[in-house]
Amino acid sequence: MQPMSANQMVRNLKNQDQDFEWYPTTDAMIECVKTDIRAKLKLFRDDPVNTISVLDCGAGDGRVLQALTNGDRFAIEKSQLLVEAQDASVITVGTDLMQQALIDKRVDVIFSNPPYSEFSAWTRKIVSEANAKLVYLVIPDRWVKDAGFAEILKSRKANAKVIGSFDFGSPDAERRARARVNILSIQLAHEGSMYHNSRSHGLKTDPFDQWFNDNFAPNANRTSFDNLNPADAIKNQVKERVKHGQELVTSNGLVQALEQFYHEDLEQLLGDYQRICALDSVMLYEMGVNTESLAKALKLKITGLKDAYWQELFSHLGTVTSRLTRNTRKTMLDKLNDSTHIDFSAANAHALLSWVIKNCNNYFDAQLIALVKQMTHQANVIKYKSNERVFSAEDWRYGRKPEIERYGLDYRIVLELYQAICVSEFSFEHTKSGLGDYAASLLDDIATVANNIGFDTTGQKKAHDFEWTTGKKVNFMFLDHRTGQEAVLFEAKAFKKGTVHLKMNQRFACKLNTEFGRLMGWLRNAEHANKEMDIPLDVANEAFGSNLQLTAKHVALLAGPETNEELREAA
Repeated sequence: MQPMSANQMVRNLKNQDQDFEWYPTTDAMIECVKTDIRAKLKLFRDDPVNTISVLDCGAGDGRVLQALTNGDRFAIEKSQLLVEAQDASVITVGTDLMQQALIDKRVDVIFSNPPYSEFSAWTRKIVSEANAKLVYLVIPDRWVKDAGFAEILKSRKANAKVIGSFDFGSPDAERRARARVNILSIQLAHEGSMYHNSRSHGLKTDPFDQWFNDNFAPNANRTSFDNLNPADAIKNQVKERVKHGQELVTSNGLVQALEQFYHEDLEQLLGDYQRICALDSVMLYEMGVNTESLAKALKLKITGLKDAYWQELFSHLGTVTSRLTRNTRKTMLDKLNDSTHIDFSAANAHALLSWVIKNCNNYFDAQLIALVKQMTHQANVIKYKSNERVFSAEDWRYGRKPEIERYGLDYRIVLELYQAICVSEFSFEHTKSGLGDYAASLLDDIATVANNIGFDTTGQKKAHDFEWTTGKKVNFMFLDHRTGQEAVLFEAKAFKKGTVHLKMNQRFACKLNTEFGRLMGWLRNAEHANKEMDIPLDVANEAFGSNLQLTAKHVALLAGPETNEELREAA
């Protein structure tokens, strides 16, 4: 599908009442910022644009993020239409800037091309709360008259340097406007910390300290409080909250209920700290309470509260994450949990779930290809009829895998692993089941991929649920919806020498080979699969394009009252 033009997008935004003054940043403006990033962020023998993390406030369709970095890309964007147009690599961490806290979103660079009717409020908030080394703003040239902005720059010990002047009436502007803008470069970190990936973020001022001082009365004396280590019971409190609030979850849906619980907990938390700070300063001093200790405690509490609510939401994504193999599931969850603590709200939850769906669909295809390649070995390969190249045993020696074009897997597979059956209780991978963890993960991954192409393994035994002894056959099962009965998906035998022998259900092997060939671009259609590998035409028709793809329906199910069964059926 061709990307939508800016004019088409603007028309759609207006029709959906989502036009929040989106004026796409021009290529010349983006190049101006990239040049400055390269000048200021140093990286030994590499271009910082390859790895830096960037947060775009008002990210639009994500074009600036894709241009500025190949590293982590974070976005705050209010329009759901624009969020959906963003690349799958962009993680939406907020929808309404004025409702988000930036102090805990640590990145290398923050960029913003804000709505010009609100640019003053946006720039003040971004610079005062930015937890970044560099901030870039594309704003009207009248910013120089904003005294409040000047005060905030002073409080962050920073200067705003104009690195470019542009006009949205120029020919390269995709949406014209009578607006002359400056691009400001604002450095918030010490010069010695401007080396990318330096261990210290090196900010001249701590944005959290400033936020705390602005919002809470500094009545008590500041003293050292280095050993602050409060007990963290927040996650258990959230779980109890949800457990006792099932009526609200059932009536309003999980996301809406979690949002309400979160805001109630956060309001109570901030209220408690405000009441403490309102006490007489002498009394606080006598009690050993000071603003530094309160600030540290509050920072930990807010971070912990956000994390707890996001983890509670993630714990209900099992019907989606169970479709991922071990490595891809870890990759996705690490991405969700890493780099930033996202403000919890229903809008942010839906934006993040949209990101999950985009990336899961990429993962589903990639993990099928990776699994087949992992099982590719000389004894396991069936060449396409059109593949005339012959490989000798020499091509496969020492664990090598020659570049094979157009092949599938035999239904009988021999996997050569470094360990299968754990032969010693002192083994690194010793398990109660007798099977090594790596072998178990591989077998479970096969069942996961099978599930995604139509072999229902929901609720079936995992590898470590069996007792394994060398040479003993173990059957992995699936529910055959054609007969309503359980059937064998594949047989597995593990041996002490490190090999695992598989005998796959032949229908499963045919569907796996068909989808692998399609995703590799080797098979054009079901008839092609039938011709190249003698796969029965009815099986090839059923298999072609069968690998799971999620839709927005999965997000919608979380928006209102839902059950795990509904999510499972949608998946």
